[in-house]
Amino acid sequence: MADAKVKLACWLYARKHRATFAAARPLEGNAATMGLDERYWWGYKYYFGPIEEPEPGSNLREYFRGQDLSAAPPEGFSETAGMTLCAGGDLLAYAGVRPDNTPGLWDDVRGFYFSGDLAYANLEAPIAYKLPPQYLPKSIMEHGAMNGTPAMFDRVVEGGKAVNFFSTANNHSLDMGEEGLIETLEFLDSRGYPHVGTARSPEERDKVAMVEKGGVKVAFVSFTFGTNTSKIPEGKAHLVNSLKLNKPDEDLSPLAAQIAAARAAGADFVVALLHWSLEFETYPASNIVAMGHRVAELGVDAIIGNHPHNVQPIEKHKFADKATGAAREVLIFYALGDLISLHRTIPDSRLSCLIRLRLSKGAVSGGAVEPRVTKLEVMPVYLFQKKRGGDCVDYRILDFRKLAAELRSGVDKYGMSPPMRREFFRLEKLMYEVLGPALK
Repeated sequence: MADAKVKLACWLYARKHRATFAAARPLEGNAATMGLDERYWWGYKYYFGPIEEPEPGSNLREYFRGQDLSAAPPEGFSETAGMTLCAGGDLLAYAGVRPDNTPGLWDDVRGFYFSGDLAYANLEAPIAYKLPPQYLPKSIMEHGAMNGTPAMFDRVVEGGKAVNFFSTANNHSLDMGEEGLIETLEFLDSRGYPHVGTARSPEERDKVAMVEKGGVKVAFVSFTFGTNTSKIPEGKAHLVNSLKLNKPDEDLSPLAAQIAAARAAGADFVVALLHWSLEFETYPASNIVAMGHRVAELGVDAIIGNHPHNVQPIEKHKFADKATGAAREVLIFYALGDLISLHRTIPDSRLSCLIRLRLSKGAVSGGAVEPRVTKLEVMPVYLFQKKRGGDCVDYRILDFRKLAAELRSGVDKYGMSPPMRREFFRLEKLMYEVLGPALK
């Protein structure tokens, strides 16, 4: 009953403010500091969204639609060393996604996601193994905390054959408190999986997260825009790399220091893993784009973003390096979307994407060896769930374009109902709008 009243209140408030509730807005989106208007905005998006219109006057739809996302190296470039980085979105904890209904979780995307040198995802739910599992509630009136299970983690990693690198800085990092955060890191360490974004000490925070494959050294930095209403304990800022990433005037010196440390440690590439932007919105607002450019110009080679629970566009930000004057290009993936989730009210969360980046060192016609991104591949995916009696009996991640082709040819392997099909093809239109330049 309380949830129904909140839903009605959000609808009435949106009716009164329909002009501003029709498109993206340049807000912070931080649960700890939201005013009443922004709380209504969040509730409206949750119940009645998603918001698929960009911020008025921003020209962002046209800007992203016109992106040239080619990453092909110049003619004559010869790779001397290389590494393929694969990346996916957010791993959340839902009671409906279990080991018994996910035996085919990766079957359709395994060849794309796990055939590179590293497969990354954001571990959004802590795994505090000494505490009972906890899942996002059905009502927004309840505290939205998560705690995943070792059994589901085992499904995600498949003994090292699947996801094998994690960021841990996100708005749910402290859902299980400081002890739960530390238990999560202990758990990852005990299984041998590298991670970045949260730490047990300042020394661990300051240690460069470096992966070397194929003669290429790639460093990762991970920051979140906030930790919901869970406050980072005073004097323990090292626990979570947190900056107000949704505020374009935020002091980025902690992030800049980590990037500089990565370069000093010999990184050929630095990749920023950012938990940012606004939930349930197709386009990043202007404040997020401004922050993306600021982070890019700190010296990273790519930005991989998450948090909105749906896919957002990809940008190739071109600029002149302030120190050298050299022309630079940085790929910004504003949000890859969810990788594991079961949102009841957010239909666009079913559309996500995986990416593959070829990170190469090489030279053109005997010139100096330099690092560069030489290939970008994008696979849109569909988060499929089959229900029986209200329970999810099959959950898997499907190649979106392959599924679309099958359905059009009359092949329906998964028994999708007519409403599911209609919603799927609606998402297909959204997919080409948001990811179009990357799908050419």
